[in-house]
Amino acid sequence: MAEHPEIADLEADFERQIQAAIKKIDLGIAKKGTADQSNNESFWYDIPIVVHVIHDYNTYNTTTFNGDFIPDDFIYKAVRDWNIVFAKKNADTADVIAPFKKWIGNPRIRLHLATVDPYGNPTKGILRKRSYLTYAGGDDTKFENWPNNAYMNLWFINKMSADHSQAAAYAYKPSTAAFIPYYDGVIALAGYMNNGSKTLPHELGHEFNLSHTWGDTNQPDVACGDDNVDDTPPTKGHNTTGCTASSIYDSTCATNYFKIYTDTLGNIQLINYPDTTNAQNIMDYTYCDKMFTKGQVQRMHLTLNSDIAGRNNLWDSTNLVLTGAMQPMPDLKPTPDFSLTYPGVASYLSKNANFAFPDKDVTFTNFSYNDTVTNVDWTFTNGSTVVTKSSITNFNQQFSVPGWYDVKMVARGNNSGDAERTWSKAFYVADPNSTSAAGYIQEFAEGGDRDKWAMFNYFNNEFKWEYANVGVYDNSCVKYKGYDDRYNPPFARPLTGTPKGDYDDLFSIPFNVTGMGSSPYLYFHYSGATRSSATVNITDTLLVEYSVNKGVNWNSLAKLGKSELFNKGSIYTPYTPTVVTDWVEKGIKLPANAVTNYTIIRFRYKPNVGSDGMSTGNNFFLDRVSISPFAVNVNNVAANTANVLVLPNPTQGDAYVVVKSATNTDAKISVTDITGKVVYTAEAAVTAGVAQIQIPASAIATKGMYLVQVLTGSETSTQKLVVY
Repeated sequence: MAEHPEIADLEADFERQIQAAIKKIDLGIAKKGTADQSNNESFWYDIPIVVHVIHDYNTYNTTTFNGDFIPDDFIYKAVRDWNIVFAKKNADTADVIAPFKKWIGNPRIRLHLATVDPYGNPTKGILRKRSYLTYAGGDDTKFENWPNNAYMNLWFINKMSADHSQAAAYAYKPSTAAFIPYYDGVIALAGYMNNGSKTLPHELGHEFNLSHTWGDTNQPDVACGDDNVDDTPPTKGHNTTGCTASSIYDSTCATNYFKIYTDTLGNIQLINYPDTTNAQNIMDYTYCDKMFTKGQVQRMHLTLNSDIAGRNNLWDSTNLVLTGAMQPMPDLKPTPDFSLTYPGVASYLSKNANFAFPDKDVTFTNFSYNDTVTNVDWTFTNGSTVVTKSSITNFNQQFSVPGWYDVKMVARGNNSGDAERTWSKAFYVADPNSTSAAGYIQEFAEGGDRDKWAMFNYFNNEFKWEYANVGVYDNSCVKYKGYDDRYNPPFARPLTGTPKGDYDDLFSIPFNVTGMGSSPYLYFHYSGATRSSATVNITDTLLVEYSVNKGVNWNSLAKLGKSELFNKGSIYTPYTPTVVTDWVEKGIKLPANAVTNYTIIRFRYKPNVGSDGMSTGNNFFLDRVSISPFAVNVNNVAANTANVLVLPNPTQGDAYVVVKSATNTDAKISVTDITGKVVYTAEAAVTAGVAQIQIPASAIATKGMYLVQVLTGSETSTQKLVVY
């Protein structure tokens, strides 16, 4: 309502239409020029639906209802159960109290899983997508919505976001859906799909324009609220503990409740409704919900005959053909799918086993769907070795040869044949042998060993690590693509897939850090910007962690955020560093327990969002990762109008002097060793405000301390350079 105030006008106009049509329960109402169908026992509203399962490969547990990868058969049963309610065939209508027996309505609505998708392809009306947002359900979790005037969309998740933490499910009424069609539909916890509750019929009631029995709020216990339906008496509403005799027979708001109507012949008629609350109504919160009323049924039917949010097109005969709603479920080949986890690790933030280790088990779980799968043939290959397995059940596997592995699955279906699927670079097995950290610098240049630095976009979205053609001293580094471009111009707002809750990893090669002293340092250069100028909204973080036990445990080295992470401040357009001075060097002291012969560094980037739902981060760049026995030196000093940097420092190879000057003058350098002997001199012109002068490794071949004197115009700066 806040974003679209015009919803209120549309809703008020829609309500006037409904109230004008409903004179009293037994009067006819207009339906496209034909008679009212509310009492036509042979007429049904057939509605195509599509079920979206948003998951993280959690096995659905039918006892505790706490998972999110829901089997097809479970969904089929749920749809049958919902249809029982919408056909007034639920057995518990026998328990409706006497005052409301004659007011039980039959919606005569049938939900059908679509058999044709919007592109004309066969489907079972069930879509599956892996996303971290299964743990933070909301509008951003509504991936791949099909047109809401042709299909009713239903999304099922593991957990609601903080904004909806008290909800089992929620939905939008048609007047709202008309303005946000891309969010129209029901989103619900997976545990409420098929557990005997009427949560989904309740939410679909909202989709068909029903309010809660106490009115348009999400909180009961109001002061005698009303839902504009005459045969649901005014009520204060009852919460989830309200299934008691005192609530079912509550007459606080309904004593002597009746309505007077003037029929189409001008006769005044009185209808004496029950003088007690309809706490057994499906649109109440009592959890003793058993019925819709006749008035609610007419309200739903009126909505289904309205063009608001395209509800009248859902059951149109042409649409039923296009969506295949009335057709039998097609036989489809299975869709192969699987997950990798570490045995016994439950947390979704650490269970991904895409980065594996020799002699360590990883668990492969078959999540193939769309057909009954009788068996699965697995092939794992990294180019030099092939591992095969035939198993439909979970199994543990070890890989002795390091490198990237492709996974091929052949899922053998019960009805319609076999299906094959291959994932390139599905997981990486670390080298069993570590690389000496002494002198190692990772520049992420093509042709080196950068491919051994494994990076993973676990959820296959646009926020991810990738290579970039920029760098501190060359044209290569890694970039975290954090700039949020999920803009939909017609609505000028993001749609789905918020980065909040996402995480992406970059793993180093195994390092041998022994022999570098008791407290070596991890060094890296980085450059980053944020899209927001408000500090409170800058919430992206970079976690720098290490493991010394092959990924069993990860320990924190540093957590970078706000201005420390985004050294370039606020830049609204997509950021890319352009000069050497855009980069800063970070040194982190390694604790004593990190000094082993098999230490792995992990860079975990966690994007976040601001109040507008868009990422507050921009792009982040990482380069020149190394481990050094020397402590970080404070070298980046300002010489009045000139900025002078000596990088990298410490070094085991070349060094560079970067001069940033406000005047385009010459820069001269003189390098002396600890005895005062000049070992190297050079000069360069400052062009476009920057000069870069190389100090070749051959000139500083002896380990130790050097002094670098830099002269720019009339100003001099002297800095230390450590060679190890």
